[in-house]
Amino acid sequence: MTPAQRQSAFDRFFASLARARAQRLGLRYAGTIRKLPPPPLPGETTGATRYYLNAVAADGSASGLVELGRSADAALRKAERWVETGKGPAPVPAGKRERPATLKRKV
Repeated sequence: MTPAQRQSAFDRFFASLARARAQRLGLRYAGTIRKLPPPPLPGETTGATRYYLNAVAADGSASGLVELGRSADAALRKAERWVETGKGPAPVPAGKRERPATLKRKV
């Protein structure tokens, strides 16, 4: 997979996590926001990218940014490493997980 294909897969994964989070919170999905850290000063390490869900209240009265949560953030960090290196399994969008094979019953 090329770096551009990995980035595209990451973007789809990010959007699926954001849609799932919006649904769990009872909000409407409006999009995703990726906030890049400011450039570091000499000798400092680069800060982490922040990921947000741009959501709208169910009644349409208000909108705003919502953080995705710790588990989603951890999954996004793992997916970021995959985009950079191409090593390991590709991230699987929410709701697209493969179901385990059915177990055979012993009689």
